[in-house]
Amino acid sequence: MKVLLELLGDASRVLGNVEGLSDFRPESRDRVRDLLKQLRLEADRVLEAEAAKPEEQDDREIFLHRSLEAISAGDHDVARGILEDAVSMFPDDFEFLNYLGLVAWEQGDLRAAEMGYHRAVQAVFGDELDVDCVDGDGDPALRAVEGRALALYRLGRLDKALEYFQWLGRHFSGEYVGCRYLAGEVLHLRGDIEEAIEWYERVPVEPAVLYNLGLAYYENNQLDRAAYTLIRAFVANIHIATLLLDRYSSQKACTPGYLGSRAYAEEFVDACVRLWHGAAGSVDFLERCFDHGLVRSHLDRCGERGGSRLLQAGDGAMKCGGWLDQLQDESTLQNMSEQILRRFRI
Repeated sequence: MKVLLELLGDASRVLGNVEGLSDFRPESRDRVRDLLKQLRLEADRVLEAEAAKPEEQDDREIFLHRSLEAISAGDHDVARGILEDAVSMFPDDFEFLNYLGLVAWEQGDLRAAEMGYHRAVQAVFGDELDVDCVDGDGDPALRAVEGRALALYRLGRLDKALEYFQWLGRHFSGEYVGCRYLAGEVLHLRGDIEEAIEWYERVPVEPAVLYNLGLAYYENNQLDRAAYTLIRAFVANIHIATLLLDRYSSQKACTPGYLGSRAYAEEFVDACVRLWHGAAGSVDFLERCFDHGLVRSHLDRCGERGGSRLLQAGDGAMKCGGWLDQLQDESTLQNMSEQILRRFRI
C-alpha cells in the first residue's frame, strides 16, 4: 500500500507539470488518455462509495448504546449520569426521557421517575393523552404513561394517577388490564366506593381483586356479596386474611403457586393495609367470615383437594377464576354467605 501511494503521488506531481495531452509524445497520447479516463472513473467510484457510507456513530447513538449497556449491567448510577447528559443535549428525545424515568424508578427516586416519565409522555402526546398518537398495545409510549401513573400513585397524587390508569384501562385493556384494578384502588382510597366496585368488577379474578372487592361491598353495605366474595378470596390466598388479622398460621394454602403464596400476601398487605384499616369494622367483618365454622371446614377441604384438583385440571385452569371454580361451586358459597349473615344477625 505504501508503494502504491508513492506511485500515485509521483503521478500526481507529473500531471501537475503537464498543460495537456499535447505535452506527451504522439505515440503515448492515446495510452495516457485511456489511463486518465480509467483513473477518473475509479476515483469517482471510490469517492461516491465513501459518500454513501453512514458517518461515524453520532452522539445520540453513543449515548443510547452506553446507557443501555449500563442498564443491562444493573449499574443504574452510571446509566442515570449518561442519560442526564443525553437529555441535556436532546431535551425532547422520548427514548432518553423514558429510560431516565425507568432508572430513577429502579433507584427508588420517585420524584425523578415521575419527572422523567412526564417529560417522555409530553414528548409524544403534548399536554393531553390521545389514542391516535400510539400504535397499539406494544407502543413504548404507553409504558411511559403507566410509569408516570405508578409514580404519581406512590407519591400520593391520586387524581392524576387515576386519569392515567383509567385511560390505559379503557383503551388498552389487553396489555394494561392491571390499570383497571389500580383505577379501582385509587377510587377506593378516595372513598368513591361504587365507582371502585365498577372498576374492580372489570378485572380478571385474582386474590388482590377479591379482597378489595369484598371490602368495597362491605363499605357499600352489600354484606351478602361481601361475605361471598371474601370466602372466594380466602381460597385464592389464605395468607392475606391471616396477615390482616395479625395471626400466625401454618394452614395449607388452597391455591398453588405465587398467587396463593405468602410472598404475594405480604405484597398485597403492604399496598392495601390502609384501605382495610381505614374502613370501620372491616377487619371485624373479615374475622367473622374467616372464623365461621363452615368457612373453616371449607378451607380445610380446599387445602386438601388443591393438589389433586391441580393434576386433574391441568395448566389451563391455573387462571385464578378457573381454579377457584375447580374447588367450590356457587351453591356452596351462597349457603356459607347466608349462614354467616344469619349467625351474626347482620
